[in-house]
Amino acid sequence: MMSNSTTLRQIQTPSKSAPQKEEDVDLLVIGSGAAGLSAALFAARQGLSVLVCEKSQRLGGTTALSNGMIWIPCSQQAVKAGIKDSLDQARTYLKGELGHFYRPDFIEALLNDGPEAISELEKDTEVRFALAAAPDYHSARPGGVDKGRALSPVPFDGRLLKDDFELIGDPIRVVLGGMMISSSEINNFLNPFRSVKALRHVLRRVSRYSADRMRFRRGTELSGGNALIARFLVSLRQRQVTIWTSASLRELIIRNGRAIGGVVERPSGAVKVNARYGVVLATGGFARNPVLRSELSGLHSHEQTLTHPDVTGDGINLALQAGASVDTEVRSAGFWTPVSLLGENGKQQTVPYGWLDRGRPGVIAVGPDGRRFVNESNSYHDICLAMFDHGYPKDDRFFFICDHDFILKRGMGHILPWPWTLALRKYEQLGYIQTGSTIEDLALQIGIEPNVLQATVDQHNHNASRGIDPDFQRGESAFNRTLGDPAVGTKNPNLGPIQKAPFIALRILPATLGTAVGLKTDTDGRVLSVEGWPIDGLFACGNDMTSPMRGIYPGAGITIGPAIVFAYRAINAIVRQKETGHESPSPDDTQLQNHVVR
Repeated sequence: MMSNSTTLRQIQTPSKSAPQKEEDVDLLVIGSGAAGLSAALFAARQGLSVLVCEKSQRLGGTTALSNGMIWIPCSQQAVKAGIKDSLDQARTYLKGELGHFYRPDFIEALLNDGPEAISELEKDTEVRFALAAAPDYHSARPGGVDKGRALSPVPFDGRLLKDDFELIGDPIRVVLGGMMISSSEINNFLNPFRSVKALRHVLRRVSRYSADRMRFRRGTELSGGNALIARFLVSLRQRQVTIWTSASLRELIIRNGRAIGGVVERPSGAVKVNARYGVVLATGGFARNPVLRSELSGLHSHEQTLTHPDVTGDGINLALQAGASVDTEVRSAGFWTPVSLLGENGKQQTVPYGWLDRGRPGVIAVGPDGRRFVNESNSYHDICLAMFDHGYPKDDRFFFICDHDFILKRGMGHILPWPWTLALRKYEQLGYIQTGSTIEDLALQIGIEPNVLQATVDQHNHNASRGIDPDFQRGESAFNRTLGDPAVGTKNPNLGPIQKAPFIALRILPATLGTAVGLKTDTDGRVLSVEGWPIDGLFACGNDMTSPMRGIYPGAGITIGPAIVFAYRAINAIVRQKETGHESPSPDDTQLQNHVVR
């Protein structure tokens, strides 16, 4: 748990020349991930004129890098599929998951408005979601479900974007230099000759990709977060919403305690944007800002993140300078995944948690004492929190351990399975993995007591033969079973032996998928001051506001789902304000100089 401190160093933006241009809109949205684009789309559907400003050259932020899933109980998709669920069940589940971090006001807002927000988002737009097979991560707990709360973006044909395709941010994983493939396709691509159906699928995809590269810089069959951003973009274009890329918010304009716009830095120069009904901050959090990361991470000190490179806390910093407060009442400062580091040609690459090897039978995770510390088939977030609980970062000796058969079949981290990786020597020489002819030899190479590691592997192999994991109950939950493999031929498809040399160790580190700490807001996304009052006209959503999940990960999509719902609530609050006739005029040039927050 972190302390509820709101006193932070503020990173000052250097003063620049006064803007020479001016724009007038109803709403200024900063950021183009799911939070920002959903806010813009909700606002445009309500008849507001909107300007979206994105710091990067392309749209989507971290959303474009992600699977794009959303966690929304009792959606129309779930109801139509006959899923047995209720908001009471979801409430019970979240109470158990969040414990004393449960905030009834935020959870009620999320649950009650969630289904409506998604229905409204899909109404008369190109945004579409489909029911995903993902269970709650701890579905055996009271109120949990094995299916029905996670939704995935429907794939999108990027060719329909025409020139706008170049605005979609690149995904984190591609093959053949630019073709997206989903997790369900991986086995087809690894083993295209296993069936006629698999071969036809791969040939169709490669043929389409080859044609795409004649016209586009990468493949246009979009899925996950890429598909979601593309669908947002088409929907916003249909409503003539103005979108600026390479446009960063340099200053917030505050008049009489109210946010009435901002100064946006563009390649052609600064522009003063007057926003009649306010500013929405959706810049993605602070994961790439070392100062904020140091000050807000608490006990979860870390250096690695998989967020977009431009997620540097711009929205949070400017809001702090306007008198905003930060809400640090969280279980952890981020949402986590294990990563590995590959150094090659003078560069260091942060390698995401793999799909083929993730929690599969035949791999275990060990800590500095050489013992297992977690159920390896639990969620990526659970693994990292267990690392922190067992001594990271004070002692960073945490490893995945497997044998040669495992890495041939499933790969490990950056290493693809055979025949895509013919030998491990390159990765040994780079220091990416360590190998040993015996478990004791491997232990010596990674600085762990040999007898202890041998005992750990022996116990794991004994557990695999019995089909029971008495220490961590691996293989018992619905989420665990999604990572099992009956082909290993053991009594428990999540437990496979580690017995064939050479034995391999891959060092792992915790990295953020996104930050959980953010600006303190009310349930309508209004940013709160250090005195606890809303800063009129200033809203935050997505990772710029503290997550209602408080750094806890109940299921797939618990970042983007709430981002959309609280964007919906923020826009509804703005529309109510508009209907009361509350509008502040833009300041004159003298007032701008006196009331600008840099």
